Amino acid sequence: MLYHMVMLEPANDGAMSQIDAAMAILETLPEAHPGFTAFSHGPNRDFERKSERYPYGFLCTFTDKAALDAYAADPDHQRAGALLVRACKNGAAGIFVVDLES
Repeated sequence: MLYHMVMLEPANDGAMSQIDAAMAILETLPEAHPGFTAFSHGPNRDFERKSERYPYGFLCTFTDKAALDAYAADPDHQRAGALLVRACKNGAAGIFVVDLES
């Protein structure tokens, strides 16, 4: 399994509407990609107080890297990504991505 975690640092209070629009797009992608097995998103609870900079994020689960690559190349993923870049502080610099494989 491959876990693709993305944490977002919104640029301002109005950025959440763009983030919501991006999440609506991303929610449709698992059904279009057989190796994309799960998608969830929501506020970062930050119980350990170590990631206050990123108050929102999402997690995708893939069967393997090929499935992640297919998702990354999808035009709807790219459209959602563009919305997130516009919504985040300093554009792409306000997006933190981690890929974990188990």
